[in-house]
Amino acid sequence: MQVSITTTKTILATLISSTLLTGCYWDDPEKAAKYVSSKIDREEVVEHLEELEARASKTSDGASVTRAAGTEGYKQSLEYIIDVMEQHGYLVSTQEFDFRAWEELAGTTLSVDGIELVGVRNASEGIEPDFAVMSYSGSSNGQLSGEIVFITPDFRFDSPDYDSTDGCEASDFEGKEVAGKIAAIQRGGCTFNAKVVNAQDAGAKGVIIFNQGNGEGRTAVVNGTLGSDSSATIPALGARFALGEQWYQNSQSTFIPVSLNVSVQDEVVLTQNILAETKGGNDDQVVMLGAHLDSVPEGPGINDNGSGTAGLLEYAVTLANLKAPVKNKVRFAWWAAEEAGLVGSEYYTNDLFAPLYTQAQTEILAELELEDPSQLTPEQVDLVEARYNELNNIKLYLNFDMIGSPNYIYGVMDGDLSDTKDSPDNAYTGDFEPPFGTSDIEAVFNQFFSEKSEATVPQALSKRSDYAGFADWGVAFGGLFTGAEKVKTAEEVSQFGGDIDVAYDKCYHQACDDLNNVSQTALYVNTQALAYVTTYYAFSEPLFPEKQQDPVAMARTLSAHDSHHEKHRIGTKIKAADSVSDHDHFHGDFDQDRD
Repeated sequence: MQVSITTTKTILATLISSTLLTGCYWDDPEKAAKYVSSKIDREEVVEHLEELEARASKTSDGASVTRAAGTEGYKQSLEYIIDVMEQHGYLVSTQEFDFRAWEELAGTTLSVDGIELVGVRNASEGIEPDFAVMSYSGSSNGQLSGEIVFITPDFRFDSPDYDSTDGCEASDFEGKEVAGKIAAIQRGGCTFNAKVVNAQDAGAKGVIIFNQGNGEGRTAVVNGTLGSDSSATIPALGARFALGEQWYQNSQSTFIPVSLNVSVQDEVVLTQNILAETKGGNDDQVVMLGAHLDSVPEGPGINDNGSGTAGLLEYAVTLANLKAPVKNKVRFAWWAAEEAGLVGSEYYTNDLFAPLYTQAQTEILAELELEDPSQLTPEQVDLVEARYNELNNIKLYLNFDMIGSPNYIYGVMDGDLSDTKDSPDNAYTGDFEPPFGTSDIEAVFNQFFSEKSEATVPQALSKRSDYAGFADWGVAFGGLFTGAEKVKTAEEVSQFGGDIDVAYDKCYHQACDDLNNVSQTALYVNTQALAYVTTYYAFSEPLFPEKQQDPVAMARTLSAHDSHHEKHRIGTKIKAADSVSDHDHFHGDFDQDRD
């Protein structure tokens, strides 16, 4: 068979082009990362947000729209993600689980000391709200009246004896006339749920948690959640610090009456996580990234967290369109019910990792000819952790929750705790060290921003978003965040522009979190950043630089270094005070102390 000169030239040109393509992009992780990142389309990321807002459904009172888990808006958002991912050749599945869907209904009121206060849901533009109903609050069953009783507030912020644990212990309520009254409790020291349940057990018929007041970001309305596993049945509200302090001062000389009305809908429904992965790539080295798909019940959640959802989706589309031959499998996750307390991601991580840990423990016990985990020495527990890490094929997790805040910063999770170890927002206290690889992830994110001549702000590991379940199971993690309810500082304005002393997201957890509440610049740059870092690891072999020392990640993660024998039991993970449950929304969102 004869081949024409023209055909020969075409074949050679194709081979040369293919060789150059391979040499330029896919054989070098950094070049691959830059190439894929450069192909992110700014307009298409925004189009995904438009699609999400269009799919939001009416709230029960008709005042807004929502994509909260359990609603039609969430279902339609889920169907949109599945359709796009399947069209682009990904292997897509859903993970179903029961979820306690909670919603505040219309008609909430709060009056304290004869003054009618302004709720978050009813605040007009430019008016600072006074209070918010906490997610998973109980109902008042009509108008409820009573007297405020303070527990153990402490306003001596500069004192070495300052106590930030108001209401965290049942003993805090001893000697207080709490029964039949409204307990006023200062934020801090433990989860909102712990404070409310302690008050309920002491006989309180309602709780108001006012903000802590000890620093920036701890003065505005506490807009948090008790969590979907809360046993609280009484009304629970959050308030501004200034109000709590004023009420306390007035209570020293007079009776402080309260009247409130809270009506809620609370039911168990079925919801789903979405999981999708590349067909190619090493199954034993999974690079995973995720964002929560749900909004709060009050609004459509276009920044929180349509922004992270859209960023993941556009990256997936870009990766598929480029036919990137990833070396490591890439797995995407869109989590359900994050706003209820990281429910979807915790369900996934516990369901997947607990059996692996059990298997590792069983294997090591058999090899050591031991019968019970209590017989393991600390060194032998390390063997279990090492075996677990071998069995676990998810080698890193990247989290993207609120990446388009209108008054944004470029926040990067502080993977080595070098900048935020002593931050009050750090949930991993004591001698905790993040899993191996976490600091490398931070460095790669910072490299991306540095090459764009952009500053970054280290973010404390607050456990307020979906990375928490992965961190607790010893998986390296990282992520981005553009800010929630805290206000922007003068230094941050000089770095990123924007408005001083204004919240990063002034519509955080509100009905106005719509398409007008997103910085397209921040969204675009952060989508490029997530594309860069994920691609970098998708093409990296090995994933991380070689360890300089060999402490086992899980041993550091599952314990606060109490007894190894007590902390290394399946399902036992750090429960840090002021964590996701007293969270400001890393989601800034976990939202149990998501303010």
